[in-house]
Formats: sequence, C-alpha cells, structure tokens
Amino acid sequence: MAYLRFLLEWYNLPWVLAAGVGLVIWFDGRRRRAAVLLLAAGVAGLTLNGALHDFRIGPIGRWFPLVAVLALGAGWVVARWASRLRERWVPPLTGVAFNPPDLEGREAVVLSARLVPGHVGRARYRDGAGVSNIVRVHLGRDGDTDLRFGSTVRLGNFDPDVRSYRIEPVGGCSSPELR
Repeated sequence: MAYLRFLLEWYNLPWVLAAGVGLVIWFDGRRRRAAVLLLAAGVAGLTLNGALHDFRIGPIGRWFPLVAVLALGAGWVVARWASRLRERWVPPLTGVAFNPPDLEGREAVVLSARLVPGHVGRARYRDGAGVSNIVRVHLGRDGDTDLRFGSTVRLGNFDPDVRSYRIEPVGGCSSPELR
C-alpha cells in the first residue's frame, strides 16, 4: 500500500500518466515513436523519483524540474534509438503485390504453416523497391520434401494450370530483406 501511496503523490502523477498514455498509444499502433518516448519518460521519471525517495535527499518536489528534464531527455534518447533500430531491421513496406509474373529464380520465404508436395501454399519475396510480393507456390508431386513456415525457397517456373510457382528448397532464412 505504501508504494501505491508513493505513486499517487503529485510529483509522480505526470510520470504515471505519461506511461499510461504511452501504453494506449502503443496499442493504437499509429504513433509508435511517441508511445516509446512517453513510456520511457514515465519509467525514467518514476525511477528517478524512487531513487530520490530512497536516498532521502530532501523534499522530492523540489527536484521536480531536474527530474522532468532528465526523464524527458531519457525518453527522447530511447525513442530515437528504438526508431533507428526499427529503420535498420524492419525496412518500410511500400506496397503489396499478389502473384506477380516473372519472379523465376528469386528467393522467397514460405508463409504457409506446412507445404507438402501436391498442395499450393504461399511465399513472400520482397523486392528492392520495398514491395512485398505474395506468390502462390507448390512443390512437385514427385518430391518427398515438405517445407515449414520461414523456409527459404527458390521460385521456379510458373505453372499456369495451378497458377503458382514451382519451388525448390534453398536452406534457412538468412537474408534480412526476405523476412
């Protein structure tokens, strides 16, 4: 109960509110950078106030301006760092194309849970322009290989009867642009 009383002190309410609004924005999904900034600022503000309380440096309210600057600065740094990581590891998607022609010879990633010979599944190839190409794929009936989600395959000739690309396994998913 003492911690709840500590959280409801006036100098902690902005940080509790910032973290709560950050969570709401995060689950909304549109403004992720603002959500990370608010969450990090809320956590940093509560952490700094907790440290001031534990070290008994004096009235915590007197330190509020310094805590506000440090918490918002920490939130900005964390949001910028997270944004850069996201840009590096998750490049933006500029479009989606379904079953485009002329992708023979390209490597793709299987999207189907399990792909067995004689059945049609889905795979994804991401081109240099950021377009995610979702294609129908199939293994030949003569093969005994079955593929699982995330397997890397090479797209073969397009079969107009099945309206899908014949594929052959390549190995593990090693290329980040395919993921």
